[in-house]
Amino acid sequence: MPRFSVWIRSLLRGEVSTAGIEARRRAGMAAYSLAEEAEAVEGDERGTCLFRLCAWNAFALQTIAETLLDVDAADHPATAGYVPASTFRFVDACLDEVPDWIRRARVVEGDPDARVGAALPARLPRWRHDEPTTPGELHGLRRAYESLEPRVESSLQEAVATAPASRSRETGELRRVRAEMASAEEYAETIRRRNAGPVDRGEARWRLLDALEHAYLLGQLLAVPTLVEVERVREDRDEELPLAQEASWLQIGPGWPVVDSDDVHLGVVQRVRGDRATGAFEGLDVDSSIASGLLHVPAGAVAGIGAGEIRLSVRRAELQD
Repeated sequence: MPRFSVWIRSLLRGEVSTAGIEARRRAGMAAYSLAEEAEAVEGDERGTCLFRLCAWNAFALQTIAETLLDVDAADHPATAGYVPASTFRFVDACLDEVPDWIRRARVVEGDPDARVGAALPARLPRWRHDEPTTPGELHGLRRAYESLEPRVESSLQEAVATAPASRSRETGELRRVRAEMASAEEYAETIRRRNAGPVDRGEARWRLLDALEHAYLLGQLLAVPTLVEVERVREDRDEELPLAQEASWLQIGPGWPVVDSDDVHLGVVQRVRGDRATGAFEGLDVDSSIASGLLHVPAGAVAGIGAGEIRLSVRRAELQD
């Protein structure tokens, strides 16, 4: 009889049973031990960095899903085991991705050169809804954010403190992502505290999801710092911005002129070398002349990438054909 009464209450509230996702929830708990493994791994090789990223993604998705379920059960014990349909869809989508990221972590652990098989940085699943956001859903999203934020904040502080001056652009982007994360959370909390109605709760939900998205993104950028380049180019493309004065190597095209530190024209870009999936830049092959052939320019010799021109930090004589 008690189970029947729970079902009746959940039906009246328009909620959905979580019984169908409990097996995946339990299986996904492997993400927690995987995250512990990743924290203990040292080094900044490609495979190590990607292992950390995949472990973070699995951990974050599992944490978000479990937190939303646990908070709903604690807030509404009379309908424990049932959640709003929008919460169910989001949790279901998060749990669907957890085993994929665990598998990818093991793949790159065994083969550092393997492709991840997913666009990076990854995005959280969409929150799909056709009913007003409930206060309980806001509480769950808030708690999910509070579960992730301290981890990325601690990692960020460590990364900034140990980063060399040559990575100032990367650390600046990390700080920007962190600022947007904090701003979204603060705005959502301001709305949530004012006895928000349905419209305001919808706004608070969007802001909390934005904060969670930035926390998820920040964890990935901290694991693979070169992804800063990928994310920056993606944002420029999404916002349809023109080529910046400080462009990314990902935006370099064949035929771009290359000048050395003495402002001497060396030739034009023939090939760009790097890992476009992770944003790791390796260098350029420059067509210097018909007689000389290709001139290889390592990434460390590139001082700046302007809008259509590349400047080096070395002279022509310091480079090898």
